[in-house]
Amino acid sequence: MFSTKYEDILELISKIDPKQYARSRNYLDGSVSYLSPYISRGVISTKQVYEALLERDYPFGGMEKFVQELAWRDYWQQVWIAKGNGINQDLKHPQENVSTHAISASLVHKNTGVEAIDQGIEKLKQTGYMHNHMRMYVAAIACNIGQNHWSMPAKWMYYHLLDGDWASNALSWQWVAGSNANKKYVANQE
Repeated sequence: MFSTKYEDILELISKIDPKQYARSRNYLDGSVSYLSPYISRGVISTKQVYEALLERDYPFGGMEKFVQELAWRDYWQQVWIAKGNGINQDLKHPQENVSTHAISASLVHKNTGVEAIDQGIEKLKQTGYMHNHMRMYVAAIACNIGQNHWSMPAKWMYYHLLDGDWASNALSWQWVAGSNANKKYVANQE
């Protein structure tokens, strides 16, 4: 699924359609770049991707959502630099309604009863990749429905991710769980 040839990675960059990304990124079959493993491992940078888009003369409004997502990745890294190991704790306030500091067996064994979630977990285990919104759905199920503290499920996901980036992973899980935000993330039925 992920080539290790640099030419193939550059080809992926050249195929980014930021407008299509903005329209469809929230859907599991949406247009995504598949660049995250290369960014998280330092093969390419968010700046390199951004500059490649600028070279294609996209108006900023047409690529704004894609650029925002690149900026979030960089932002989480800066938070990690500033907070250090503090990102391993509830960053802004304690996660509410925590029943356990473990992970629900239904996630580990892919039997949540939600077919799309179970398929997403299977894909994660087979390929090391999970769509960003599927990551948030899984986190919402683990933390906000299963009442697991975010830490253990975040580590479980990080273990399986080919593009694992601890800052993005831990801080995004905290955002979904409400410990790095003022509210919890709730997945929609679509």
